[in-house]
Amino acid sequence: YLLVSVFFIALGVLLVLRPDTSMIYFCRFLGGVAVLFGLARIVGYFVRELDGVGLRYDFATGAFAVVAGAFLLWRAPEVSGVMDVVIGLFILVDCVFKLQVAMDSRRMGARSWWVTLLFTCVSLVLGLLLIFDTFKGQRVLSTMMGVALVADGLQNLCTVIYATIFVKDVKKKGEGAKVAVRNIRRDGNEMLKKLKKSEEVSEDEVSDDEEQLQKMTDRYIKKIDTAIEEKTKELMTI
Repeated sequence: YLLVSVFFIALGVLLVLRPDTSMIYFCRFLGGVAVLFGLARIVGYFVRELDGVGLRYDFATGAFAVVAGAFLLWRAPEVSGVMDVVIGLFILVDCVFKLQVAMDSRRMGARSWWVTLLFTCVSLVLGLLLIFDTFKGQRVLSTMMGVALVADGLQNLCTVIYATIFVKDVKKKGEGAKVAVRNIRRDGNEMLKKLKKSEEVSEDEVSDDEEQLQKMTDRYIKKIDTAIEEKTKELMTI
């Protein structure tokens, strides 16, 4: 995802700096990249363990990218005439998902959720302008396509960055919870030692209670690890 974002930014910068770039060559280049990207996703689907791909739709995404890329390669001359609409539709669909990401970030307490929302709104406007073909002249159109791709790439980078920050925060809170559980176990063991020293309970009873305390600690530590793993998968899926 990070590489795709960087690719969009680089492609956008190229169109801004070289607005006279042939749209036919641009279509073929984009098609070739899409095919390679799709093949990589399909291979990744079969290489990764099931838990790593269950929520990521690697195979479906890869197959769609291969078909779309092959179509761009095969029909480059025809598609080049409506490339602005194609890119506009792609950005529009991507923005719909990113709007939910921005709202989810706000609900999860992210302070800079509005940055993702801002980039999403800018990309959404640019995508709509491309779809309705409001720009006249090849150079102006190519430049605006480049600006739209850069905005979409930056938007995706923000999403990746925030997801990474959230994952670190979740792991940090999880470690804090595990430390709290272990502290409770420590306090419980110290209390049992005091009871044992005062001979208020037998040594066997203390041993049984220590064993039960350790089992409870292990059970809650496992629950925390499971919660961290599930939340991490959810965030990285976003």
